[in-house]
Amino acid sequence: MNPRSLVRRHLSVPLVVSFLALFVALGGAGWAALRIPPNSVGNAQLQNFSVGNAKLRPNSVGSAKIIAGAVGARQVNSRQVQLRVTSSCLIGAIQALSLSGNVTCAPAPPNEYGTLPQNAALGPSQQQVAGVSLPATQAGSSYLVIGDVQVDEAEGSAPQSVSVSCSMSLGGGSGTNGDFDTNLGATNATNASGTIPLVLPVSIAGAPQTVAINCEDVASPASPAPSVNVMATIHAIQTAANADK
Repeated sequence: MNPRSLVRRHLSVPLVVSFLALFVALGGAGWAALRIPPNSVGNAQLQNFSVGNAKLRPNSVGSAKIIAGAVGARQVNSRQVQLRVTSSCLIGAIQALSLSGNVTCAPAPPNEYGTLPQNAALGPSQQQVAGVSLPATQAGSSYLVIGDVQVDEAEGSAPQSVSVSCSMSLGGGSGTNGDFDTNLGATNATNASGTIPLVLPVSIAGAPQTVAINCEDVASPASPAPSVNVMATIHAIQTAANADK
């Protein structure tokens, strides 16, 4: 057969169809991807789990692309993400918080207020030897206030009787009292020491108020005056606090 006759021979229809099929197979898919209209691929066109981490750019999915309420406890790994807290404790009583949102409560210690030991030299006139301001809510707060007065006395003349009186009150009102009475000199010791304990439950509403300890001594004979020194402390424990409405 003459080779020139092969060149002049026309392409057959099956051959043309084969070339077209090959073009579509090799380039048609890429051409189609470039021609897909925006937002034309949705849930109906995607298989479940067909889009995973490997197909998403880092930080490409944020809060603006997630429907509110679409991600909950079932959609996250509770070992990696802190879930919403599902229970509660009293103020200051949360001991532990789990990843699943459960809390462990511990007994909340009461609020405590107090003073450092304060020294004072007494005389025949009453004087404040310790004081502490206690806060309150509008609805009211209750406290158990414990006072302690250490007394040291030395005679001014022999013999001499000395009486130390102390009171603890809220805002200058009625309160609780205690005494320490001694006879110094003659057949007795020329000095003495002791303790005056004071306990007072109080309730405060509105503005803070001060609990104070006031002491004085009375001697007979009064002159020469004895030497009387006291060291007082106040310790207040909050027993209840009503929440403001």
